[in-house]
Amino acid sequence: MPLMIKGINTGVIRHDNNFLALALKVKYQRNKEALFFFPPLVLRDVLIALEHRLFQHASLSGQPQEQLNRAKRSAMKKLRAHIPELTEQELAQADISRRVETVALTENSESCLLFTLTMNDKTQTQLQVEENQIELLVIAIVQAINNAGMHELAIRLSSLLDFLPLYDVDCRETGELEYDSYDQPDWKQTLFSHYLALIYRFSDNDGKDITCGAVIKTRSNSDSEEAKAISRRLMNFSPRLGKLKGRACQVFIRAIPHAQQQALSLEQCLRALHHLRASIPQN
Repeated sequence: MPLMIKGINTGVIRHDNNFLALALKVKYQRNKEALFFFPPLVLRDVLIALEHRLFQHASLSGQPQEQLNRAKRSAMKKLRAHIPELTEQELAQADISRRVETVALTENSESCLLFTLTMNDKTQTQLQVEENQIELLVIAIVQAINNAGMHELAIRLSSLLDFLPLYDVDCRETGELEYDSYDQPDWKQTLFSHYLALIYRFSDNDGKDITCGAVIKTRSNSDSEEAKAISRRLMNFSPRLGKLKGRACQVFIRAIPHAQQQALSLEQCLRALHHLRASIPQN
């Protein structure tokens, strides 16, 4: 049976200025309590799922929006009445068995999100977040990080929630594509609807044109301002694109056609990058 949240408390475990984990203490059925520690990459995965639902909330208007707002206010009162105590000792002597190694979104219904947490000791726990609790959980996570003085981490995490990197590519003069791939589980990919191919063109120190690229999955259309913003943020994420930071470059973005619910293969993604690169006009 999943843990159903009655109250939450959050804190941060750090070593010097390095973030180690977010502590999430949950009060659930029969006033029992459970403590979880989320390292950075696992926390990002949780936030990707939560942010996707907040994106859907933002599209509501009229009566559905009002109903959701009333439900959120009611949930806030209930959660505040059941905040579990989170002590300094629990943070300082964190139980490694409560470290979350992986997270999966195993249910994504209109009423709730159900996460399956796989712990360090290989046990699994299901945590259910009700629709009207999602925004409040995000606020609690961000406040804990900000209260720890780690504002840059909060900004960095928020910049990675609206796209999934799939492939990063260096385009060689021979026409070959040298790539890195990112293994993204199905549950994350289903949260995003568009495949985009991106080619970056810049001049090296000798004035020679160099191209590199990426394939991502996102909610944004290829010609949108959001896609352009993602293309800039990718430079901070990808080792292959990191060499572009501070350089003037041109960015070309094209949607990759695909059938709904069909995952594109490596070959299809690299072929789309190759065709986009070939179509770019010469300087």
